[in-house]
Amino acid sequence: IVISILAIRDHRKAINARRTLLDSCRGLLEEETWNFGEDGFPTLAGKHRNCATTIKLISDTMVIRRLPQLWLSITVRQGRRGCPALSILTRYSGNEFYAPTMDLPQWIEAPEGLPKEIIVRGSGPRSQQLCLHLAPQLAEILTDTRVKEITIGQRGVRIVRQASEGRRGEYLLLRQAVFDDAVVPRQDAQQTLLQIDAIHRALAMFDQDLVA
Repeated sequence: IVISILAIRDHRKAINARRTLLDSCRGLLEEETWNFGEDGFPTLAGKHRNCATTIKLISDTMVIRRLPQLWLSITVRQGRRGCPALSILTRYSGNEFYAPTMDLPQWIEAPEGLPKEIIVRGSGPRSQQLCLHLAPQLAEILTDTRVKEITIGQRGVRIVRQASEGRRGEYLLLRQAVFDDAVVPRQDAQQTLLQIDAIHRALAMFDQDLVA
């Protein structure tokens, strides 16, 4: 009974602590709004360079033989009709419920300069062209081993990166996902937005090349 009471107390404490995990990102987006899930994790929505943008945290407890992961997901929506879909996934485990990579039909060989262990998939033959075009930007982003996923499509660009790893004790004993030092540094969110900006600029050049 004592263990149950302590578990409930710690769970409530963890949920309350989660609400502050994105506080360092306040003011990063224009017209920002905040929402909090039942699990306490925050979602920040607003505009970045006049594009609808979402910054949120994803708690991943489905990993096998590993501690829970907390992922920072940033999506910048910039409609680009006709843009082929492209998704890159690192350290594939088969449990990435948040990633659309394996739903795309075409396997793509990673271009020279990109890590060979990544999985790259697309929506069709033009995805291979897009991957080659974006290779310099993708290679630079993937030098950060915390980056988990990069997804590009008609509705925008998303990057998912590791924010924290679950505390071992609570997970092994109580199967609770408690994340230490999980407050997202403002500079991490800013860097990710800049990386997405670089991809959007490269996508604009890709569109021009197709027209030409």
